[in-house]
Amino acid sequence: MSDLLKKTYLLGLGLASLTREKVEEMVDELVKKGEVAEKDRRQVMSDILDRAREEQQKLTETIKDGVQKVVGEMRVPSRTQYEALLKRIDELEARLREFEKPGENVSTAQDT
Repeated sequence: MSDLLKKTYLLGLGLASLTREKVEEMVDELVKKGEVAEKDRRQVMSDILDRAREEQQKLTETIKDGVQKVVGEMRVPSRTQYEALLKRIDELEARLREFEKPGENVSTAQDT
């Protein structure tokens, strides 16, 4: 069975895209070839599907980290930073209105 797990490991990221039906077909074929005992069929399927989920999670984290790195290098503000800037602009506009003379109209960022 450890040989099967090694083979499964070698499938790498391709395993993350396997559907349950494809895993069943693959395990059925291994049972037919005698590489997996019928009594181990259910456990082997479970192991493969667990491994697929793990690989999918790893891939998701890798992609997420890569995107965050690229966004950071591009100096694109995060959602939190963007919202903080909007709040700061609103506060500055409010302070400007305090110094406004009657009849004057200070344009705001939202007016543009």
